[in-house]
Amino acid sequence: MYDLAIIGGGPGGYVAAIGAARHGMKVILIEKDRVGGTCLNRGCIPTKSLYYDAKLFHSARSSAVLTGREALAVDPAAMLARKRQVVASLCSGLEHAIRSHGVAIAPGAAELVSPQQIRIAPAGAEPYIVKARQVIIATGSRPAVPAAVPVDGERVQTTDQALDSEAIPRRVAIIGGGVIGLEMAAIYLNLGCRVVVIEMLSDILATEDADVRKAMRQLLLQRGAALHLQSQVLEVAPAEAAVEVAFRTGSGEVRREAADRVLVAAGRAPVLSGIDAARLGLKMDGRFIRVDERLRTSLPGVYAIGDVIGGMMLAHKASAEAEAVVADLRGGRRTVRPERVPRCIWGLAEIGAIGLSEEQAAAAGRRVKVGRFPYLASGAAHALGATDGFVKIVGDPDSGEILGVHIIGAHATDLISEAATAMSLEAFVEDLSEAVKPHPTLSETVSEAALSWRNMAIHLPASGASP
Repeated sequence: MYDLAIIGGGPGGYVAAIGAARHGMKVILIEKDRVGGTCLNRGCIPTKSLYYDAKLFHSARSSAVLTGREALAVDPAAMLARKRQVVASLCSGLEHAIRSHGVAIAPGAAELVSPQQIRIAPAGAEPYIVKARQVIIATGSRPAVPAAVPVDGERVQTTDQALDSEAIPRRVAIIGGGVIGLEMAAIYLNLGCRVVVIEMLSDILATEDADVRKAMRQLLLQRGAALHLQSQVLEVAPAEAAVEVAFRTGSGEVRREAADRVLVAAGRAPVLSGIDAARLGLKMDGRFIRVDERLRTSLPGVYAIGDVIGGMMLAHKASAEAEAVVADLRGGRRTVRPERVPRCIWGLAEIGAIGLSEEQAAAAGRRVKVGRFPYLASGAAHALGATDGFVKIVGDPDSGEILGVHIIGAHATDLISEAATAMSLEAFVEDLSEAVKPHPTLSETVSEAALSWRNMAIHLPASGASP
């Protein structure tokens, strides 16, 4: 009998396994593929490996100080090999770390037979049953594929196939203008591909601040991407040597785009294989598992974390939830507050955000004051040659509470950690400007935005001054 069985070895599952084992629990981690889950094997890490290679190529080709730029070319096989090496190295290190804590790793597909019994079916071996006092469901998610899109893995792909494809297409049609679609768009654009984005909603990145969305739209258009918003895909079909995407625009017009590759980036769906909710009596919220504030399901002793419970599908959210469950198992209490979970997007410019957008804060009835600081006024941004972007702070003018921080530009995904730390400590907007920042660095932009919120920015003209 194990103290804890965890189904799924992604960022939620393995963090829970290590955390519980450190507190003396006997833990088994069940994973049908490789530890690390989607994030390490088919998502966060592979995407960033290709993203930085493609960005390096574009930066070199666009440099004003390098010669021979026209002769530069990408070696797709080398890119793919580096991505695979990065993933293999991290998987190996992660598995060693998990085992070093005494966690048993059980390969195979898992079926939750009862709240204390799990059937494990290893590939090529007989299934067997394990028993555990407590269970965590951390089975993650998979790409969601619309019914009108026949994925063949070659010309019509999800990110699972696209991130393991050696060929670089000339023309790419991306179905979906959310986080996944725009990160892949950045990779393809930086590699020199023609990119078309088809989005059903009225804007890209629907959950982000309006100013950030506008800035990203402008960057995409400047780089030659075509954006079709409020457009519904009707059909994806082969057309000679290409694939043709038919879609209806917001005005009702039916249009067609030909591409060498179609990427389906229409969101993700929870993986519930082996979890028969009806038979178990497991309560659901739509397609997601219902949990309470302690991440407990309706089944006694069974918790659920990560993508299977909905909300933001982020690796670090799943990890935070794993830590909260381990605390609950030990009789403690740790709460994961969605407004304190940062969001990061690696597009043509990086985006880092946390908390409420200006629109969300106003809709929630909060009084709002905004501070802004453009990268164009940053010495570090000029030295980097990266002056596109800004920091935007949304705060309560009465209390000084930080309601949200939104950054688009170079290193935004790192800079947002400063706001995340400040908000976790319940700091005020003013506090963001108090620490002495090293110069010249982009960290100064956060301080300047906080000063701007107080009408005290140093590197901006005085309010009301002539341009």
